[in-house]
Amino acid sequence: MKRIMVSVAIFIVVFIVSYVGLCYLVPGLRIKLAADAVTYFKESIRHMIFLKSVISLVIGSVLASSFYLVAKREV
Repeated sequence: MKRIMVSVAIFIVVFIVSYVGLCYLVPGLRIKLAADAVTYFKESIRHMIFLKSVISLVIGSVLASSFYLVAKREV
């Protein structure tokens, strides 16, 4: 049970970090908007939400499942 909870926590953290990373670090997914920081952040989150979500889902799933498999092998 503990392995599953840790894997879920890893998935959630990695999903959020990779999503925000895609918003700011990938030049093709960045937006050009002259606005204050809060507005820029909100619009970056909304821009291309489906594509960023799918990419983040894959990254989070790979890392969480790899942790689960490594933890399962050690037991």
